[in-house]
Amino acid sequence: MQVISSSTSKSDSSVEVPPHTTKKLNIVPEPNISKSINDQDLKVDTIGYSAEVPPHPPKTKKRDIIPDPTIFKDIDEHALKAPTSLRRSINELANYLEKPAKNNLERVRAFYRWITDNITYDLEGYFSGGLISSCDPHDVLTTGRSVCQGYADLFSAFCREVNIPVKTISGHSNGYSYDPEIALTPSTKTDHAWNVVLLNGDWRFVECTWGAGLVKKKQFYKEFTEFYFLTDPEDFISQHFPRMNKNEELGLEWQLMNKTISLEEFSRRVPLYRTALEFGIIPLSHKSGVLEVKSDDTITIQDGQRNIENWTIHFFLSDGTNMNNYTMSYMQNPTTLKINVRPPAAAKYVLRLFAKPRGKQTDVYHVVLEYIIKCSDRAKPVKPYVSSKTPWAVCPKYAQYGFPEKALAIPMFISKDGELIINIPTTRQVDAMANLEHAENKDKCLEQYTLIESSANKIVVRARLPMEGYYGLYIMVKPPWEGNDLYWPAIAYLIDCRKPMISCYPFPERFHGAAAKHNCRILEPLKGLLPPKSIVKFRLESNILRRIIILKQNLSTTGNGIFEGTILIPDTGTITVYGSANDSGSLEGLYRFDVAA
Repeated sequence: MQVISSSTSKSDSSVEVPPHTTKKLNIVPEPNISKSINDQDLKVDTIGYSAEVPPHPPKTKKRDIIPDPTIFKDIDEHALKAPTSLRRSINELANYLEKPAKNNLERVRAFYRWITDNITYDLEGYFSGGLISSCDPHDVLTTGRSVCQGYADLFSAFCREVNIPVKTISGHSNGYSYDPEIALTPSTKTDHAWNVVLLNGDWRFVECTWGAGLVKKKQFYKEFTEFYFLTDPEDFISQHFPRMNKNEELGLEWQLMNKTISLEEFSRRVPLYRTALEFGIIPLSHKSGVLEVKSDDTITIQDGQRNIENWTIHFFLSDGTNMNNYTMSYMQNPTTLKINVRPPAAAKYVLRLFAKPRGKQTDVYHVVLEYIIKCSDRAKPVKPYVSSKTPWAVCPKYAQYGFPEKALAIPMFISKDGELIINIPTTRQVDAMANLEHAENKDKCLEQYTLIESSANKIVVRARLPMEGYYGLYIMVKPPWEGNDLYWPAIAYLIDCRKPMISCYPFPERFHGAAAKHNCRILEPLKGLLPPKSIVKFRLESNILRRIIILKQNLSTTGNGIFEGTILIPDTGTITVYGSANDSGSLEGLYRFDVAA
């Protein structure tokens, strides 16, 4: 028998795999496509602004005018093939880009696609503190580098060449240099610039800077992003707060929403990454990005569009120390994630949430949001949870493994006496095994402190708990499509043991393959250690086996698949229970007991 084990990684781009996942989790840290660079003293471009069309919420959503980005396939390809010789003139390049366009939507798309592919963010000037590249559109065009003002002004210049009303908006962003602990005030300098463009009577947002790529570890990585082309206002406001000429009232109009938000609210909100907006992830319980706690607190996150297959969580001190064993998560229902945090001491922590979207062939998890959690006081010590970066009782492949959805309904079980029996429903007979792990005493071998047996419609797991505290119970299954002896991690449950079992003893060892194949379960004895020189009664059940033999002695059958008999236990050694589906021939091991010393 071979068990698929998890691999670990401590790099920034992967996380340690909890025992109930099948592979290493590849994490896209993405600090992030929605992370930009400070630009001071931004200019406001009003050229091309149409006084006849004041700012107002658009009548339609982006999806109504762009049902699928592939509608731009031809115009995108045309923009990406623009000859470099055209970079000497804004007029010549704009004329080339708009040549195949049938309408203004395709024209601004061509401008967006060319800028995001050809202009690089000037990180060198920003991080060195030296001279930042010119934002003049002609200079941006010829050098191929600038900061956000240059991106926005070049887009405006292209639009003016073809008489499309456009405006450059300045304001605040929760980008690369954003610190949620520093409140934005009317005296805070604006740090970003973007565009609005008039299409079919509605103003639409265009964010060329963030559409071009992302900044990670002081490096700019080109990565085209569809999301920032004509972004809906309710998504755009999550990362951008317009404030032109230090006039907050004027900026409110350019939120393009019926219900605007204040600078204070924008500053206080939990920062959402672009992926959270794309996936439809909503923080329900805690709207602020900085949380003050004194004890446990539970955060509720909604998967509003049912786009998420699984989640993973990083909880750590501000110095990077892993504290994942002080957080526990589970799905309250198919669309609601609950995250309980219990900081063990007064300190500053970070809770970072990642999500894996449905329908993707890779196991890439994208960062979607993060909280800063400040614990000012912790009067009582707390017991750690079992460390798990993914929610308990979540199994994306539950149906393939033979489980109904209701098998995932209860993530945690409580034991008040150190014993537990869990009935897990199945849709067929499942060949399964179980592992047990204690949160604080990982060195203690608990291999035989669970006994798992299956039937046509359920798995029964018995657990004996020798210590109080939290345990992880991990169910692994042998999928029917596996032709070898591999058991894959399937479902994990959290156990809260309030009091350990008195005289806790292990179960007999079960040979999972043979016992499952013959649908065999042991009724007694359920102690894995047998007293020497004692007479012990054995009872087993199987509707397939014809013979069960212990120490060369055949157990008698009483009908209904029950086998029983009494056995004299020797002084030392081990005792193996064998069985066969035939009246003669070879035997297979089913269970094994140790003789107590």
